[in-house]
Amino acid sequence: MIVSSNTQKMHDLVNVLETYYKVQGILMTNTNLLSDLTIGRPDCIVVYAEAVARTKLFGVIDLRENEDLLSVPMLLIADENDAATFKLHVKPGPDATVAKDAAYSDIKLAIDKLCATSEKSYSILVVDDDPVALKLVKSHLDSSYKVNCVKSGMLALKFLEKQKVDLILLDCFMPEMNGPQTLQLIRNMPSHKRTPVIFLTGNSERNMVMSALNLHPSGFLVKPVRKDELLNKIDDVLDT
Repeated sequence: MIVSSNTQKMHDLVNVLETYYKVQGILMTNTNLLSDLTIGRPDCIVVYAEAVARTKLFGVIDLRENEDLLSVPMLLIADENDAATFKLHVKPGPDATVAKDAAYSDIKLAIDKLCATSEKSYSILVVDDDPVALKLVKSHLDSSYKVNCVKSGMLALKFLEKQKVDLILLDCFMPEMNGPQTLQLIRNMPSHKRTPVIFLTGNSERNMVMSALNLHPSGFLVKPVRKDELLNKIDDVLDT
């Protein structure tokens, strides 16, 4: 599914990508994008955003928040400014972004990667207020799992209201709502009472770790976590 704010660009993308996929293009200005979708549930949503504003994004916002499409990966094609505007208003944000002037071969490569990721059997939510830590953990996991990232406990709760995951990596120390507080609220959600949670902690957070033991987490990992240690721990938890 291709959603575009530019009619000519939409037609260009459709003409190129229909060689490889079953494709339908829809203009972003349409307020109900799903009503115009005739090819069935898409495997990937590609959005070309140019000179966008919030009023132009209403259809995409509804599309992204649709419960039946939450697991469908989204690729954003935009320059830096439009990408920032898009990510400000569309939540969850895109799963990947490529530059507006990217070659079609790079766009196809990004689509293939997203589709391959969406077919992975396990979904993991990473919760950390540190964008550097989020990026590092996501890079460790991307080749093995479907990964979603949020920057606060409150955003984690909003995400989990709409989507079930197989495992949560949860930072212990976060402002406003720390890891143990977030986990307490997660355990009150019927669909996540038994979802395994691994805490990510710093060396100085021993007291917080001890207070979280009664929440029965599946383990603790000290940041910055090594890739092999992280993957081994996740494999152990998911296999039990």
